Amino acid sequence: MNWTKLIDRVKTALARRGTKTDFDKKLFRRLRPRAIPSWPQLKYLGRFLRPLEKRLLFGLTALAVIVTMAWLGIFVIRHSGSAPKIGGEYREALVGQPKYINPIFSSISDIDSDLVALIYSGLFKYDHNQKLVTDLAEKYTAGTDLKTYEITLRAGTKWSDGMPITINDVIFTFETIQNLEVGSPLATAFEGVKIEKTGERSVRFTLKEPYVYFLNSLTVGLLPEHVWAQIEPAGLKLSKYNLQPVGSGQWRFEKMTKNESGEVQNYTLVPSVNYYGTKPYFTSVELKFFVNFPDALTALKGQLVDGVAFVPNELKDKIGQRNYTAYQILLPQITALFFNPDKKTELKDSDVRAALTWATPREKIIADALGGNAILADSPLPTISVAHRAGVKYGFDPNEANKILDKKYKKIEPEEYFRLRHEMELKTYQTEIDTVRATNTSTPEIVSTTLEKIEKEIATKVRAEMSAEQTFYRASDNKILQITIAVAENPEYLATAEIIATAWRKVGVQTSVKIVTTYQINREIIRDRNYDALIYGEITGADYDLFPFWHSSQAKYPGLNLANYNNRDADKLLETARATADETERIKLINKFQEIVDVGAPAIFLYTPAHWLVVAKNIQGIKINALTKPSDRYDYLGQWYTKTKWQWKP
Repeated sequence: MNWTKLIDRVKTALARRGTKTDFDKKLFRRLRPRAIPSWPQLKYLGRFLRPLEKRLLFGLTALAVIVTMAWLGIFVIRHSGSAPKIGGEYREALVGQPKYINPIFSSISDIDSDLVALIYSGLFKYDHNQKLVTDLAEKYTAGTDLKTYEITLRAGTKWSDGMPITINDVIFTFETIQNLEVGSPLATAFEGVKIEKTGERSVRFTLKEPYVYFLNSLTVGLLPEHVWAQIEPAGLKLSKYNLQPVGSGQWRFEKMTKNESGEVQNYTLVPSVNYYGTKPYFTSVELKFFVNFPDALTALKGQLVDGVAFVPNELKDKIGQRNYTAYQILLPQITALFFNPDKKTELKDSDVRAALTWATPREKIIADALGGNAILADSPLPTISVAHRAGVKYGFDPNEANKILDKKYKKIEPEEYFRLRHEMELKTYQTEIDTVRATNTSTPEIVSTTLEKIEKEIATKVRAEMSAEQTFYRASDNKILQITIAVAENPEYLATAEIIATAWRKVGVQTSVKIVTTYQINREIIRDRNYDALIYGEITGADYDLFPFWHSSQAKYPGLNLANYNNRDADKLLETARATADETERIKLINKFQEIVDVGAPAIFLYTPAHWLVVAKNIQGIKINALTKPSDRYDYLGQWYTKTKWQWKP
């Protein structure tokens, strides 16, 4: 057998068979060109699937769609979001009337200070952490002696009217403050300061004494020389520019409306196109002025305004929470009861002052008078201050108060008190009695009638001042221990005074409350130091400089040493602190000062009040930390908004 031929025949047969198989495959592929069914083919899929297979296919398809949509949603959320956009307006209610929208006059008025904060800017400002930072100043240098400060002005800045801001504007502002004809309340802060131009954009301030806090004084807004230089110094307060200002701040004056009495009703501001900082989102700010807070809150509820600041605690809780949000504001503020030993000699005794402190229920004051909206105070500085040192925790201990007072004054019954007070009052009528007796026309009947009338008047007066709750009084050498607390007609201050008076009466101190107007407090009571004890709030500032409030040189008006405190060691510490550049060492000095004050008890430190900004909920972007002063809340206004847009995140 020829094997070679056999093998060739098999190969030929296989080759023919393979060709036929390939042809069959090609023919089949022409009939079925795709492995994946087309849409017309899928329409018949249901005819070939069992019910269980149909349900399984539907479930898997639905799951795939859900997973895809979920991942898509997560991607969109992570890579996009709502962002504020320019548009909308903010309307705020203010209680009072603007008068001097001028930085060299505004410090004595909260309303004026608010508007100045919006329209003007200074060389320096406080950031949101209450740290001093440059504003219109580009840079600065301080001499090692803390007596010379050189400031370089930021380049390319303009006033709201388009004129350039120059170093001459800086010099003009502070020389105007120094001019006594102008009558600026800031004059004492710059007394003796030499101001000189050192370059096209630089100025030097030279002080007589070292003062580490001097740069804080340069937060005052600058005045445009080209607007104010043409006005006589004595006439600055009469200028129309006090209500229609030209400033360098984030906002500029647009218009105002007055009522028939000439009172400002509405004041409109718009963003200043020349402002050198971040532009705000709102296209306008409208300020509306009201006589009192109830009227302002009525406007808020009626949607005539969007916000009201510094709402009293007793009114804040009456505002519905559905449409409004209340934001808490803390200031470097201390409300205290200041003793005046120069007027009330009994208060010269530190033991008596300490006893009255023990008898004062500060926690009850915070709970009842302020509705819990305050922080307990225990030193001249609020607890939020970096230089605060916790003082002696007197607490509330009437037994300790009685123990101290028992050594100084004996307890007397109410009728004995009545007799002593009657004798004291009768002496004040002695001149009138002597006159009646000396008159030729006076008969014994007339004299008797007059004496009876006087006796009745005295008895009525003394009985009226005696509280039914006071079971005993105190006296020494027939001299009654009695104190009058002066307080402004502020609901919180008044409630505080009544709680203190009630507590002091329970330890035998005859206590009365004298209510005066805010005008009287500033113009009469404080100026003349005409009080036994005074309840008053002081804003100590971010720089914790206690010199204006406690140095003996500030005991007389216009100083703010309301306790007439006089201590040589304390004075030296405050003076040294002002001349110490190192902050750590400066804080140590302030802490030592607080130790001395703790021992002397020249005042009862009551609380740091919490203030409230109530705003409609559609206003977004509100973030307010502790402020340096009330008007600083407007530093945040540029971040507030009502209009939003969607955008992809970078």
